[in-house]
Amino acid sequence: MRIVIVGAGIIGAAIAARLGEGAAHICLVDAGPPGSGTSKSSMAWINAHNKKPRSYFDFARAGMRAHAAFAERSGGSWYRPARTLQWAEDDAGGRDLRETVDRLAEWGCPAEWISASAAAGEEPSLRLPAHVGSVACFPDEALVDTEPLVAALIDSAEASGVRVLTGPHARVVELTTAGTRISGVALAGGDHLPADVVICCAGWHTPRVAATAGARVVLVPGDAPGSEAPTLLAHVQQGPHDRPLDRLILAPGLHARPLPGRRLYLEALDLNDLVDAHTPQHRIGELSRELLDRARDILPGAAGGAVLTEGRVCIRPLPPDDHPVVGWHDEVDGLYTAVTHSGITLSLHLAGLIAEEVLHGRRAEALAGYRPGRFA
Repeated sequence: MRIVIVGAGIIGAAIAARLGEGAAHICLVDAGPPGSGTSKSSMAWINAHNKKPRSYFDFARAGMRAHAAFAERSGGSWYRPARTLQWAEDDAGGRDLRETVDRLAEWGCPAEWISASAAAGEEPSLRLPAHVGSVACFPDEALVDTEPLVAALIDSAEASGVRVLTGPHARVVELTTAGTRISGVALAGGDHLPADVVICCAGWHTPRVAATAGARVVLVPGDAPGSEAPTLLAHVQQGPHDRPLDRLILAPGLHARPLPGRRLYLEALDLNDLVDAHTPQHRIGELSRELLDRARDILPGAAGGAVLTEGRVCIRPLPPDDHPVVGWHDEVDGLYTAVTHSGITLSLHLAGLIAEEVLHGRRAEALAGYRPGRFA
């Protein structure tokens, strides 16, 4: 079987590593270096925090277990168990947070309330507002560092014989067909890769790529003005006297996590509403500096001496119902799509399920609710 995987982000890399174990002839293609797109820009929070209904929560929990198991097997330093701390600003936010804590606890996922003083003792960098008396704590979540994780998956794929083609010449121009069956992938450099199966993992570009073969994938348009798919993020370099941050902070107006090299990742939901794919760079810079100002206020011990190193807009692959789009296309034989918002959390678990479907023809019941045709 000849398989071409389009897209070398976390999903494509995980699938390549898993399919490589099955001795098929596999090629992974991407216009950029592996993991350099949305995967590199992700907050990379391994969680089942707001996954509803229960079936999707269970799916995400399986993804969390897959990361922990792979890290234990591979000794991956890219995996960081991290207690998440979160609090609300107003009554409405407080009700939502209490509902989250209660639901997770009921479904068997550790979630608890700790006092403000306990939270401050646990994270000395934190400055909590005076009105905050308690903080929600989610103790079994994790963070991953996506660049070394993707590199480990690519190494595993190549070691098992997967061919990896990246760079401008490997940009996919068209998925070719013979009648209603997939026949290969045409690349910008002029090559045509024959294929019995194409797995499209092209992130927010997936609808455009799939359409070249006559297939339909529904995502929130990433480059439309006012789209909710874009996210503003900033990376900052901590100062020499700043404390390391050891966990994820979900504060009103700021989400913050540690990155390798004494850096911090920052984003804020309200600022996401102010950007799209067409936001000029000077405006991105202004909003990124606002993120740093908020970090200095909320995390003075970790960001008091920090400097902004990068601000950018990342476009997330965002299905309309926020659930994965995974499976064969009815309209094109041999075309399989795998795209999801929670790509980091779900990637390793998804790869195993997809391998069963593609290599062995065994339908994965766990994917039954996520098929591409559900939007028809």
